[in-house]
Amino acid sequence: MVRKTNPLISVALLSAAAGCFLLGTGVTVADVILRKLGGINVRGAIELTSYSIGFGALLSMPVCYALRSHVTAKLLSELMPTLFLRPLGRLGAVASLVFAGLMVWIVGANAVSKLGSPETSADLGLPMPAMLSVVAVTLAAALFAAGVGVWLEWRRGAAA
Repeated sequence: MVRKTNPLISVALLSAAAGCFLLGTGVTVADVILRKLGGINVRGAIELTSYSIGFGALLSMPVCYALRSHVTAKLLSELMPTLFLRPLGRLGAVASLVFAGLMVWIVGANAVSKLGSPETSADLGLPMPAMLSVVAVTLAAALFAAGVGVWLEWRRGAAA
């Protein structure tokens, strides 16, 4: 695993992701407690929890791609590191880049098609074009980070 990224950006993204996870957890806990004690629900609890946890996962993707810390075929590379470490690392880096590219393309095209649409989310009434645009920009950062991961993986292979 290569560790060469800007720590300030990584810390900011991971802190924001942690905040999203905590928000989702807090909304769920509050909803359960209020339902049990007062028979009332938190308005849009399911939607808010889904969006906050999903966005937290999206925010962590660029860091995972750049640090090459997502799951790869560890078993094979640990059994025979001289044989499998470099090719599996490169394959994983390229697969990450392709996956990130497809995600940006799909979500970006969807965001562009929704521009100017009055469509909103079901419970909270959040504007879907804005939400999709934020997701597309975050995925674009993940694509950039996946490119950095590929570059670092090839650089590591050349230095070995």
